[in-house]
Amino acid sequence: MPPRSLVASQMTAALEAIAIGTAYIGVSATLITFNKYMMQPGHFPHAVQLTATHMSVTLGMTLSLYAVAPRLFPSMDTAIANWKTVLKFIAPLGLLFAVGVLCSNVAYQYSTVAFLQFCKEGNVALMFFMSCLAGTQQFSWQKLAILSVIILGCSICATGEIQFVMIGLIFQLTSQLAECSKNLIAEVVMSGAGLKLDVLTFVMFQAPCSLLPLMLGCIYTWTPEVSADLIAIWPLLLLNASVAFVLNLLIALSLKNLSALAFVIIGIVKDAVIVLSSSALFGDPIAQIQRVGFCITLSGVALWGKLKMEEQAEAHSKKQAGLAEDSTEEMDPLLAREGSHLAEGKAKEAV
Repeated sequence: MPPRSLVASQMTAALEAIAIGTAYIGVSATLITFNKYMMQPGHFPHAVQLTATHMSVTLGMTLSLYAVAPRLFPSMDTAIANWKTVLKFIAPLGLLFAVGVLCSNVAYQYSTVAFLQFCKEGNVALMFFMSCLAGTQQFSWQKLAILSVIILGCSICATGEIQFVMIGLIFQLTSQLAECSKNLIAEVVMSGAGLKLDVLTFVMFQAPCSLLPLMLGCIYTWTPEVSADLIAIWPLLLLNASVAFVLNLLIALSLKNLSALAFVIIGIVKDAVIVLSSSALFGDPIAQIQRVGFCITLSGVALWGKLKMEEQAEAHSKKQAGLAEDSTEEMDPLLAREGSHLAEGKAKEAV
């Protein structure tokens, strides 16, 4: 029978994951619906300018928040002191973000929304192998088997696609490669490389790196129609960008607490929810085989969650065993002093 502390720890982790995942899915679905509305003729059908507005508002909001409440940015001093290391990891996020958004928008010109949403199941395998190469995930055949179930389910969902266009698939795969690379770099910055950036500090550094290539794209694609639409609909544009700011915070929070791979899996569930919601609200047809695939996908996600809970329980047990060893060592003053010197040395190395 597991100890109560272990059960409580597992319950807390599960509730935290559910809360973060539910919030991300809800806000993301809201933003996608909002973006579809904004991209309609007569509103603001300018993808590059829309995304640049999102990042501009995000940067402005984080700077304003830092000015009035710097305590919400506990790792800002560390980030500033190590700004070269931070930029080394975060600067590529700007280009990757711009490439991902551009290719995703181009893909929507050739393929249906449902097909592209379900194509994203490839992110699971791609993210898993990239994370293994980077050392943030440990390869195991059990994990591969569970991820294969998820991939199988989402692949079945995509088999109902009739209007298949190869160039649309190519742009979508390019977008996914950029997205996974961005998520992996973000995970390294948030949890590794000797830096423990909090969510708001990460967003503040990431926003200008993403905004720069988007501003170049705005200059290249700017037309008089963009100016006219901007003047006509700027209040809704700011509201839309505010929702995007909240989503950016949730993305960073997910990467900080759930790992990039878990974030991608939550994204798959989000894609399925969006497709099912569009069917219920707008009457978009979904074949029976796609419904079966959706159930398989959810089963795979549940298996993955069970595996992660087991890994957490094992890590908790090892941690408790380590604490017991430390308490034994503290009985010897000499060992205690040696441990103190060792810890002090490690702290200096970290700085």
